[in-house]
Amino acid sequence: MFCKIEIERFRGIKYASIEGFKQINLFFGKNNCGKSSLLESLFLVSGLSNPLLSLHVNFMRGYSKARLDDLKLDFYNLDSAQPIHIRMENEEKRDLRINLFEQNQDSVSLNADDANILSNVEEGKYGLKFDFRINDESFVSQLRFDSTDSTNATRVVPEHYVESLRCTYLSPKYDFSASIQGLKNILQNKDEHFIVEGLKIIEPRVKDFIFTDREMLVDVGLAKRIPVNMLGDGARKIVSLLTTVYDCKDGALLVDEISNGFHYSVMRNLWNVLINAAIKNNTQLFITTHDIDSIKGLRDAALDKFDKKVATFKLLKTSDDELKAYHYSLKSLDYSINQEIEVR
Repeated sequence: MFCKIEIERFRGIKYASIEGFKQINLFFGKNNCGKSSLLESLFLVSGLSNPLLSLHVNFMRGYSKARLDDLKLDFYNLDSAQPIHIRMENEEKRDLRINLFEQNQDSVSLNADDANILSNVEEGKYGLKFDFRINDESFVSQLRFDSTDSTNATRVVPEHYVESLRCTYLSPKYDFSASIQGLKNILQNKDEHFIVEGLKIIEPRVKDFIFTDREMLVDVGLAKRIPVNMLGDGARKIVSLLTTVYDCKDGALLVDEISNGFHYSVMRNLWNVLINAAIKNNTQLFITTHDIDSIKGLRDAALDKFDKKVATFKLLKTSDDELKAYHYSLKSLDYSINQEIEVR
């Protein structure tokens, strides 16, 4: 499991170094303090060989353009002359540098290093280059665009590198339909009981569910099973969360704004189910919130029961754009809450 991350020049973060991660990690702080960017950094370094992830993190923010200037949005102060640099440690050391390149017909670099980097990039192309290391092994992947058509890209990845880490990012607008294949796997392995347990948080009458014709039908004691959609957004989000925890067995799950779609009264039970599911599947969770009720829910669910499994961090950005993370134990969260820290 990841224990430390170091970030340089990514989005609005000039520098960050955070350590002390545990299996369940909650980050809280004001809007625009860097919570989502932190999760996106974790996502990028979890898929080192896949340069498409640099576009996916923008897609999850609702932005789908990929022109040359759009690619600069990921770079600190839009300055693509300096690479994004992300380092992560778990059982292995992961090191990722992201560079933006551009090759114009009338402008050719004579720098030896640049020539080597861009020797296989055609004129009129631009894109992203991922230089990454796993422990002592180095690899390179690229995402290339034609300046006349930014809607199509060519991905070039190293032949002899296969990513072993399973990681999923759930944005605040994650789609329930993406959980369909995971539900099939859960039913096949006869593990549907923890989905039922989660649904009972929203609707205590839930007995079981089946999956047919790409639809999840739930038994709530009526004459017929009803579509899970009829239980509301909260039910669908619980299914998505638990299905993804299951799908990321022995990997990591990143969840942005955990409280979206949930009433404050269910947060303690939601955390209890999530923590138990993560422990059972050996999934590491990285979750953000700006909501005090989410923090209280985690404290109430985990205090004196999962203290060694949970870490909480308050995020603050300094005037020079350094992201600071202040670690709170579950017991010290009371002080944080009582001081009415502005996290809403």
